[in-house]
Amino acid sequence: MAPISKGKPEDFDPPFFWTPVCESDVESLSAQCAGRRFDPSIVRFVAKRCAYGFPQVIVCHPLAGASPFPTLFWLTCPYLDKKCGALESEQKIHELEKIFAAEALQVLEFHKKYAELRTKLIYPEELEKIRAEHPAFLQSLSETGVGGINYSVSATAPKCLHLQTASWLGMGEHPAIDWLHEELGELDCPENLCAGFCRGK
Repeated sequence: MAPISKGKPEDFDPPFFWTPVCESDVESLSAQCAGRRFDPSIVRFVAKRCAYGFPQVIVCHPLAGASPFPTLFWLTCPYLDKKCGALESEQKIHELEKIFAAEALQVLEFHKKYAELRTKLIYPEELEKIRAEHPAFLQSLSETGVGGINYSVSATAPKCLHLQTASWLGMGEHPAIDWLHEELGELDCPENLCAGFCRGK
C-alpha cells in the first residue's frame, strides 16, 4: 500500500528538517516495522533520518479513517527502539517523570504545540467533515497532546520512552532534551542495521 500522496495542507509549512516520503522509504518502513501493526498509508513525512538515510521517525496522518490516530510521531529505527527498551527496563522512565514534574509548565506548552501541529496536518476537507459529523473528535485532537495524553489531566505523565524520543526528534525540541541526549547517546547505529533488514525482507 502506498503512502498518502495528497501532500500538505496549503497553509501548512512543515519543519525544515522533515522530508518527503519516497518509494524506498515505504520498503524500508515495511522491513523496520515487520511484525508490528503498521499501515504505510498513514505516513505523511519522514521527520528524522539516520546517517544512512533510513527513516528513524515518521510523521503519521492525524486520522485513521474516522478516528484520531493515537500518535503523530512513530519511532521506526530498530537501534533507537532497542535503546529505549533497555532504558525502560532500567526503570529510567521514573527519572523522566521527575523532570516533567519539575518542568510542568514547559511540558504543558510542549503538549499544546504538539496538538497544534497535529491539527495543522489535517486537510481542510477532512476538518470540515469532522466539524460537521464528529465534533467530539476535533475536541479530542485539540485537548490531547503527545501520544494522546490529555494534558489538562495528566500533562506530566511521560507514558513511554519510545513515544518521548519520537516526539523529541519529530518536533526538534523537548522539555527533557538534555536528559534524552545524555541517556540515548549516539542516535545512529554503527552497523547500519536497516540495510540488513531491507536486504533480508
